[in-house]
Amino acid sequence: MLLPAWALAMTLAPGPLEVPRLAATIPPLAAIARELAGLDGRIVLLLPAGASPHTFEPTPGTAAALSGARVVFAAGYGIDDWSIGLARTAGVPRVVRVDAGVKLLRAGGRVDPHYWLSAENGKRIARNIEKELERVLPVPRASLLDRLARLEARLDAADAEVRKTLASLPVRDIATFHDAFRYFADAYGLRVVAVFERWAGREPSAREVARFQSAVRRSGARVIFGEPQSSLDPVRPIARDLGCSLSMLDEMGGAPGREDLAALLLFDARQIAAGLGRGRS
Repeated sequence: MLLPAWALAMTLAPGPLEVPRLAATIPPLAAIARELAGLDGRIVLLLPAGASPHTFEPTPGTAAALSGARVVFAAGYGIDDWSIGLARTAGVPRVVRVDAGVKLLRAGGRVDPHYWLSAENGKRIARNIEKELERVLPVPRASLLDRLARLEARLDAADAEVRKTLASLPVRDIATFHDAFRYFADAYGLRVVAVFERWAGREPSAREVARFQSAVRRSGARVIFGEPQSSLDPVRPIARDLGCSLSMLDEMGGAPGREDLAALLLFDARQIAAGLGRGRS
């Protein structure tokens, strides 16, 4: 990997200048921090690939990976609050929630923490991370702002492509396994009409299952969207009874083809377009 010019200069400069370690709780935040800092190897991702932040249980190794980090970037609102104790154990001085300037949505009386799932919110998150990087990285501000501008341009391009992909949908109602896609729906003119598992990791009651079935029937939805971080086994027999197919959205990314936020948004848009088209065929 080629280091940015400022990092190369640091390696050649006299004296023990050291690039600080940084950390992020979930893949979208880690990808933004990496792109802005330009230091792949110095960004610690706490959530293992394929894991759900809602049910993640940190290990001693997770805390050890934080050793020497200056800051942890977190989403907050319950989705990654486990990072607070980890940071304290590892001696990390700051856990920074990255939601400043984001219009937060509520679901079931709680703040919905999945606010990175829109391009506009992604840009706000990036600006918040950039401000913190100015504080902790020994790098010219102009270099960070240049990286921020390029990241925002990529998110703007992804936003335009998502809108184009979803523009001609015959219906705009979606049913989901987990309540993670309200920001995406709100940003791109969709409507979440039914959610099977409203609280991640908690099996729905019989009444909640009946409510889900009723909402799907009323909406006419023919696809239920799950996620790779959760098993769809609990909803498979219900989908068969409803005559629905199953498809996949991804709230976390980090997998090949959706390593960063722009790619993640495009993946989800294409999955919705393909799923609704198949569901209405």
